[in-house]
Amino acid sequence: MIYQLQGSYSLIEATQIMNRIFAALTIVLLVSMGVANAQDEKWSSEQLQFFEAKIRPVLTDKCYQCHSEDAKEIGGSLRVDTRASLIQGGDSGSAIEPGSPSDSLLITAIRYEDEDFAMPPKKAGGKLDDNVIADFEKWIRMGAADPRTGEAYIPDSGADETAKQWWAFQPIKKAPPPTTLDAAWPKSDIDRFVLAKLESAGIKPVADADPMALLRRVYFDLVGLPPSAEEAKRFAAEWKSASSESARDELFAMVVDQLLDSPQFGERWGRHWLDVARYSESSGKDVNVLFPLAWRYRDYVIDSFNDDVPYEQFIREQIAGDLMNSKSDEQKSRQLIATGFLAIGPKSLNEMKTSQFVVDLADEQLDTVTQSVMGLTVACARCHDHKFDPISQKDYTAFAGIFLSTDTFYGTSGGIGGRNAGKLVELPDESSTNFLKSISKSEYDAKKKRLESLQKELRDRAAERQKDRAAGVDNGFNILRIVTQISAIETEMKNYNPDGTTKPLAMGVSDKPKTAVRTQQQRIGRRNRGSGFDILTDSPLFVRGDIDRPGDKVARAIPEILDGLDSLSISKSSSGRKELAIWLTDKNNPMTPRVVVNRVWHWLFGAGIVTSVDNFGTTGSLPSHPELLDYLSLKFMNDGWSFKKLIREVVLSRTYRLAATHDEQNFTADPANELLWRHSPRRLDAEAIRDAMLVASGLMDLSRPEGSIIGRAGDGPLGGPRAMALSEDGVAKANSNSRSVYLSVARNVEPEVLAVFDFPDAAAVQGARQITNVPGQALFMLNSDFAAKHAKGLAKRVLGDTTTARITGSSSTSTSITSAKLDRDEIPAQLDEMYWIVFGRPATASELSAAKKLLANYRKDPLTGWTSVARALLASAEFRSVD
Repeated sequence: MIYQLQGSYSLIEATQIMNRIFAALTIVLLVSMGVANAQDEKWSSEQLQFFEAKIRPVLTDKCYQCHSEDAKEIGGSLRVDTRASLIQGGDSGSAIEPGSPSDSLLITAIRYEDEDFAMPPKKAGGKLDDNVIADFEKWIRMGAADPRTGEAYIPDSGADETAKQWWAFQPIKKAPPPTTLDAAWPKSDIDRFVLAKLESAGIKPVADADPMALLRRVYFDLVGLPPSAEEAKRFAAEWKSASSESARDELFAMVVDQLLDSPQFGERWGRHWLDVARYSESSGKDVNVLFPLAWRYRDYVIDSFNDDVPYEQFIREQIAGDLMNSKSDEQKSRQLIATGFLAIGPKSLNEMKTSQFVVDLADEQLDTVTQSVMGLTVACARCHDHKFDPISQKDYTAFAGIFLSTDTFYGTSGGIGGRNAGKLVELPDESSTNFLKSISKSEYDAKKKRLESLQKELRDRAAERQKDRAAGVDNGFNILRIVTQISAIETEMKNYNPDGTTKPLAMGVSDKPKTAVRTQQQRIGRRNRGSGFDILTDSPLFVRGDIDRPGDKVARAIPEILDGLDSLSISKSSSGRKELAIWLTDKNNPMTPRVVVNRVWHWLFGAGIVTSVDNFGTTGSLPSHPELLDYLSLKFMNDGWSFKKLIREVVLSRTYRLAATHDEQNFTADPANELLWRHSPRRLDAEAIRDAMLVASGLMDLSRPEGSIIGRAGDGPLGGPRAMALSEDGVAKANSNSRSVYLSVARNVEPEVLAVFDFPDAAAVQGARQITNVPGQALFMLNSDFAAKHAKGLAKRVLGDTTTARITGSSSTSTSITSAKLDRDEIPAQLDEMYWIVFGRPATASELSAAKKLLANYRKDPLTGWTSVARALLASAEFRSVD
């Protein structure tokens, strides 16, 4: 057997790895022997007679009333009427450990050593006699002989019938818009639902927003960028000249449609979904290994939003795109890239036990899918029945089998943490971008020949080593040297075809094979084999979630956890991901449309109709407007699951267009603004702040960059020992003039300019970001090199430096003042222009006066003075917020 190690290692590291390999082989051998012995276990007649005479009568008399199939309620989820149930145990773990009384909870209980476990209870006769306790200890010490058959007890559900009646689990109800007392105020059905609630509470909504505040709001919400000075001025003029309210409605609708059609829409809304999808370009956890091709999934998401791909299709592609029909190689490649959703999650790539790694990977995928799409924490039932929602451990296990039957291709071969390294999916569309340059066929052949030579040398050295070790000599150093060289060449060659051209590769998933005979394409590429989950398979129900304590297998299926949706069995010839994707987007599944509509509402208003956007279970929040949520959910599905149609309807409502004005009386009645009597002011998110600074300085490049910094760095750990390794500072301090969505982000290491403004850590689904306002943010805006650069760029722009006053990749024209003269009479016009650029409004008289006083201090160095004014504007709360 040839062990292939990934990356370059020091002698100490390599020796440690080889030692671990041999230790792991020894453990596997011993465990295998133990399993075989357990299966072939035979008890003597004396052992069985002891059980029948001393143990069974006590269990029947003292325990069965509360811990058997006939019990009205199973105490602690523990049954003692089968041997399997005793070994599996209940809520507190296994009841017996054959051969070890001291490790058996049953003995702890009957000894009364722990009052929380004391059994039998006093009301059932109290503590057993000492001689009976001694019999139980002897029985377990002899191996716990027990001829009783039957499967281990699996509770049906951890939640009672009340949980099943939770509002989110009920079918969506069609509710007609209510009639309001003020019939003139609503502009849409959304407004009727909102106003009816306000009227019932005796609250009147505030006035409509100022047109310039509304324009800035909708620009940031829809494209994540501020309006240009020209766009703001033109809108102000057209609004003022509009002859009626309906004309102004038409003007605003025209702006909304233009923004929805803009390529920047997908960049803004795609980033929202990337938060939900826990997007990152590295594995995180024990060894932070890079995902060089994660950017393909990022671009897929952005393009999907720009193309207004129906949400049901969007979800199906990400969960089962590889199993869907396609009409072209381009479409097939797109669908394969979509499944990167399942591949980009965090991973413990240095996990010693391959089976643990595989089970944890499936759990992470299950958790992400169910929480992102349905707002359900199904993974809470991994170790026991869900304590709050109607999901049993058996239900979880049925779901888990779907993902255990899925091969995940994440592409981390070559890293130090390559113990569980993975391959990549090869795309059928050969035009897909690859950063590597092609090599000649002769170069490829030379590498291949060198690899074959090294592999032969390794085989020879391994044979020699057996002889040398018998003689007390070890040539392990030479073997490690050869293994390292083999790994380096294999890592390089995986990117090329035999003719030297580069392969189009991506992260993604596919079904595991039906049998153990697998092709190279079907292999996941992990170096440690023998996980026990290398083919399509059902998952055992692991006792307390412990993979070393597998119970009976549970057929992979979609359990009946929602009324109106039948349980769904899975064919033995597929993983079940396709069935799961269809079930998730079934129109009778009430949670999927509710969750995504609520997310959209949250991203537009700063708070969802259900404030716990990632948790629609019984521990989540109640909806403030349940009828409105159902109305929008039904309309969303009937409109073809279109994001753009949903967003358009919401932002054209009068509710969205309200001012952010404070009203003391309304605040007293509804301090959290749950009834939507005003539009809540919000701080911009990290990307919008950075992008707005780039726009203000005129340095923004709106063209899409190819790939990412991490994509160009290639395989290996972040900050690893490679000569060309990408350091953590290389990610944290990286900058460009591209939009923030295209900056590389690694787990635990984000660009500094984003991290300071609460950028998500990508550890899990995050539909709602934490938003803070802390002193460090203000200090960054006043003192960082980034802020200084763009403040100076803004100053030059209004002074007429046309070398910086442009936005490339866009049809926008320069908004600069072309005259560079600094006559006092022209200063107000230039200051006014700066305010239009930064805030999308004209400067007030007091603002102009204060700025002129500041500029008077810099007569000998006017650029520094203007830069100081620009820095103050960019550091202001108004710049970082929308009303």
